[in-house]
Amino acid sequence: MNDWNYHPVAIVESDDFQDKANRSGIEYLFYWKSRYPKFKITLFTIPDLTSLEYLNLVGFPNDWVELAVHGYSHQSNFECFNWDESGTHILMERVEKTGKYIKGFKAPGWQLTGNEQGVGSGYPLTPPSLLAKDNQAIYKALGDRGYWIMDRHYNASLRPKDANVICIDDNPLIVHLHTWPMETGDMNGRNGFDEVEEFHGVPWDNQTEFFFMSEAIEKGMITPCQK
Repeated sequence: MNDWNYHPVAIVESDDFQDKANRSGIEYLFYWKSRYPKFKITLFTIPDLTSLEYLNLVGFPNDWVELAVHGYSHQSNFECFNWDESGTHILMERVEKTGKYIKGFKAPGWQLTGNEQGVGSGYPLTPPSLLAKDNQAIYKALGDRGYWIMDRHYNASLRPKDANVICIDDNPLIVHLHTWPMETGDMNGRNGFDEVEEFHGVPWDNQTEFFFMSEAIEKGMITPCQK
């Protein structure tokens, strides 16, 4: 997903931000901002694990951090398999009432859809799963509420045709990170904040121009899904 080459233009985004001490990456966020004054990042944040008190204390969102939505409680990478259309509306209404989040969404583990054979997500949806009743339910609810959705190409065949989808596969300007270490044998996939510093080095410097996901979309810098 990342090639770790230098980015003269960088749209930096990270999964799993929350107020748990070993999942916030807060020390790296402030370190990078102090070292690279133009640094900006879109944090895909777990709303149910991120208190308003914490966000107010650290001053997020602000002019260099924007918060997008990463599931709701992220109890597993398959959280969204237990959502339906009405449930998605209820959860996003709670998120929106905080006034902290932009209308951008990424499902935990990219697991946003699928069918009984595992087409799409690669994992079969079984009858106990709410999403099995309508595997486009989340796209529909988020679309109704005006969200854009970060996704992967493998979900393309099961999406509604009018879904507002951005696939990371199409957008090399995006630098994809996690707030905590990724245990994987794929060195490119080791994109926790500390791993980036240790194994790759950040792919930007003080000449880099940074953009939030929302800014990049507005400016036409993001390519909609090509599948």
